[in-house]
Amino acid sequence: ATPKVNMEGLSAALPFLSSDPDHLYDDEQLQQMVSVFIAHPMPVAKAVGDAARCEGNRGPLVKFGCARPLVDLLSENDDAKAQAARAIGNLCYDHPENRMEFHKLGAIRLLVSILASQEAAPTSTSNITTTPLERNVAGALANLASETPECQLEILQAGGVEYLLGVVVGGADEHSVAMAVRALMNLAEHEKAQEVIGSSDVVTAYYEMLTDTDSLPEPVVADVVSTLVTLARFQPNRLVMVDRCRAIAVLFKVVQQSVNEMKMEHDLDEPEGDPDDDGEQPIALAITDLLLSLLDDDNIKPSFILQNLHNEVLAFILHHAYLFERSQPVTPQLRLLQKVFRQLTKIVGVACINEQVSHAITSQLTSVLKLTTIIDPDMQLGSLLILGNLARADEQSVSLVEQGVHKSVFSMMVEFPNDQRVQQLAIGALRNFAIPVANRNRLTDDGIFPPTIRILSCPNQVLQFAAVHLLRTLTAGNVEAAQKFVNDGGMESLLLLVCGEGPNLEDEDEVNTGESSEKVKDLRVQYEATRYLVRLLADTKEGQDRERFTSRINEKLVTGIISLLLSPFSVLQEEGSFALAMLSLVRPGWILGVSNRWLLI
Repeated sequence: ATPKVNMEGLSAALPFLSSDPDHLYDDEQLQQMVSVFIAHPMPVAKAVGDAARCEGNRGPLVKFGCARPLVDLLSENDDAKAQAARAIGNLCYDHPENRMEFHKLGAIRLLVSILASQEAAPTSTSNITTTPLERNVAGALANLASETPECQLEILQAGGVEYLLGVVVGGADEHSVAMAVRALMNLAEHEKAQEVIGSSDVVTAYYEMLTDTDSLPEPVVADVVSTLVTLARFQPNRLVMVDRCRAIAVLFKVVQQSVNEMKMEHDLDEPEGDPDDDGEQPIALAITDLLLSLLDDDNIKPSFILQNLHNEVLAFILHHAYLFERSQPVTPQLRLLQKVFRQLTKIVGVACINEQVSHAITSQLTSVLKLTTIIDPDMQLGSLLILGNLARADEQSVSLVEQGVHKSVFSMMVEFPNDQRVQQLAIGALRNFAIPVANRNRLTDDGIFPPTIRILSCPNQVLQFAAVHLLRTLTAGNVEAAQKFVNDGGMESLLLLVCGEGPNLEDEDEVNTGESSEKVKDLRVQYEATRYLVRLLADTKEGQDRERFTSRINEKLVTGIISLLLSPFSVLQEEGSFALAMLSLVRPGWILGVSNRWLLI
């Protein structure tokens, strides 16, 4: 017979109990603990909850039969419910098998019903006095919802979102609020829960919380931001109810606060050797991810310029440009801070896709140009994204070229030959500058052809492709510019691409042929180069102009163009035949030379 147990007799019934929360009991001790607990659930439930804090005890406790009695306690008085909820939460922490066991026993609906029966109504925003019961129940639901879709769905179906929100907005106990926030964060990973959470008052409540982060523990702020990031990533339309301008402003304020804290830690940090050990993602970095997700929505972009946020963000970035100086000691916090400011620069660039934002940021051109002087490839990418998007509007593009902005972009294309990303974005921005006809002569006069032509001969298909597009835009309908392209040696490089005889490429696609893998050239470059050749030939006038224009073409290259007709790709056959049609007007002897007849046949 198991002796009757009360608080005084607990140590007698279980003499091996330890006050150490990490104490690992052996199976015999845990079996005895469960045996006493089944006979006398209270107050042994507390001992079970204590033992469950140690990872190694969790599986055996459930295996020996403590789950059912704990679930039964959820229907008893408040003290019993609180102790049972605490034990369930501890048993389910980082233990998927235990979560599924409690899910099968119906613990989730009982836990949600406990929250529903509390004094605060689900949608009430009035203050209430929270209890350990509320805290423990919210904590149990948080652990049950962790990475377990079955539990997440049942919490959702039982109305758990509403009741957890009641704890978030009405809880006076910060621990209860923290547990409820954690539960909602874990729930948000489920696709169906995202819709429910996004359409509830959770988002509004979270933005309210972020307006006063000083009163919140940092883990709570981190969980709030993580939840918003998840909702924005999967269901950005659910944030429509939020005042976008206010949301962006609130989030940026939190970024500023987080950056200030990170700078203090950076000043205290010692330089460390491992460049990859950045620790956990800081709140500021998580929020920049959220801002990028929000700005994917074109309707949200205009809010960026309200309340002068575009000026504030640019000023904030430039104020911290010193973080990219070589004299800064390299610490984990410095690397994280640099990531934050790279993201902020990208945010400005993404926002510039909107015409209103683009126009507003053009008035801050001096600040944008200062960004281009920060010697960091990712900051250069962000500044190029801004300038390239500013140049999308023809009127703005002409104004920018008149002010010489294209020269900064031109410099980045030339000065970063070892960074494909910077060069590619610089070429794209220059192409935007070249779209208005009024800009082309200025770009040509400033020497854009020679370095762009050199890129045609670089061992990188992505850059070759971008360069062909830029050159095609620069010479479109302009015989003088086309002739300058030829005079600067562009025709030779272009024809090598047309004939598939370019340099050895460093980023060829790998094709699996079944037995072996082989490198093949990306035919898109050959196709675009051939289209450009056809365009050049079509734009030149008959007679001397075309004669002079085609003087760089020899019979060997004509043979290469004819070979395009043998390509298995119809688009290359078509463009090749167009090129031959143009050339036949000037050099028919080459086309019908003895060495080429068999190809034509």
